[in-house]
Amino acid sequence: MIRRVASGDRTAFAELYDRFGARVYGMALRVVVDPKLAEDVAQEAWLAIWDSSGSFDADKGSAPGWLLAIAHRRAVDAVRSVDASRRRADAAADRDAARPVGGGADEGVIADDERREVMECLGTLSERQRQALDLAYFGGMTQKEIARRLDTGLPAVKSRIRDGLIALRRCLGE
Repeated sequence: MIRRVASGDRTAFAELYDRFGARVYGMALRVVVDPKLAEDVAQEAWLAIWDSSGSFDADKGSAPGWLLAIAHRRAVDAVRSVDASRRRADAAADRDAARPVGGGADEGVIADDERREVMECLGTLSERQRQALDLAYFGGMTQKEIARRLDTGLPAVKSRIRDGLIALRRCLGE
């Protein structure tokens, strides 16, 4: 059936989904725990199954095992992404909590100057670099997720993020 899916047979894909949809969702739910997130993960898994069905090799394993492995990888990626977002939010909260409250007008002026400098430096980046950095740091996405979201290759995403960070570091004088 997966060979038919690989050839673009939508009916075969529907049959595959009807047969294994609950198992793929169940795998996602076991890993991510959150039912809503599990739905998103399962949907991503099915998109990946459609896209990569040509790489399925029956000599290396069973179709259900292949399907569930894809779902498991997507679920683990989702958990890592959520954890990374949570760590970034916690770190930001810790930084904010460590700042003195009501430290005077000078601190507000300094913060405004720093914010303006960062915005100016962000303006020097290419749109692609800015977009990749935004998705990574503010969207909490992994590089693979960014590549899928932007419909581009993983090496390109890695280069955009690296080059963008280097340019920001240079611009900010660090």
